[in-house]
Amino acid sequence: MRVLQAPTEDFIKQERTTLAADATAGSNITLTLENNDGMANETFIVIGREGSEQAELCQINQAVSAGQSVRVATLLFNHKKGEPVTVYRYNKRKFYGATEAGGSYTELTSDGSPKTIQVDDPQGTILEYSGNTYTYFKATYYNSTTLTETSRDDADEVLADESARYATIYGIRKKAGLTENPYLSDGRVEDKRKQAENEINSTLITRYTLPLDEVPPLITLICELLAAGYLLYEEFGADGDGVKFLGEARGILKAIQRGDQRLIGTDSTELAVVTSTNVLRGKPDGSEEGDEVRKFTIDQKF
Repeated sequence: MRVLQAPTEDFIKQERTTLAADATAGSNITLTLENNDGMANETFIVIGREGSEQAELCQINQAVSAGQSVRVATLLFNHKKGEPVTVYRYNKRKFYGATEAGGSYTELTSDGSPKTIQVDDPQGTILEYSGNTYTYFKATYYNSTTLTETSRDDADEVLADESARYATIYGIRKKAGLTENPYLSDGRVEDKRKQAENEINSTLITRYTLPLDEVPPLITLICELLAAGYLLYEEFGADGDGVKFLGEARGILKAIQRGDQRLIGTDSTELAVVTSTNVLRGKPDGSEEGDEVRKFTIDQKF
């Protein structure tokens, strides 16, 4: 099974306001907002802080007159005055798969596409692909009322298996303390995640078989530290935590490379180790590797 993750991008978000009064869960609930600019019947809005457990995606179901009020079809949770309200242009994600890069894409309807945007998940909308036909994936935005969809050609093509990535986009943002930064795009975080994964792999390749059979929590921590370190160093230079994070991560990587720190799987055994003949083994006194004859002594000069 492959876990496909589609982060929610800022370009689908429009007007923002806040609740001007508490709201109680129920059907056909009238909300009092600071203002209802940019809202109309059938508009989708998110009530609550995006990524929090009680954030919810609702649809306005009544004509809107200029002012403060809108009515939504269903409100699942109680919400407090001052909570944010954000207009979304789309309410669903469509997921597609292809057998090769740039190939013909097919919607993954049998796996649940389209899926309602998961506004309560800081990592985005998740779809579990149970098949093994497709290797490359794309995700578009879809409005189930107007039937409009963003261009599939413009969607990022990914060799996707989020469960095989070393860290999540949200985990990196959280480690860097940048979860609420609206100017830091997921694309930029993804660039740093790729850099971190590359640095990790370039170290692990001398000791462990890649790709790893599973991603131990230690590798997730290293990836978060590295990616967050890259971001913070770019933003704040030597004055921020970037240097510290990079140092911590590289210290752990060196310990793994030396063999002082080992990668353990869920079965409590070490992950697959590289076996190579291009490694110096044994001691000059022949105590290992078949009792080789001593070839040199410590006092010899060359």
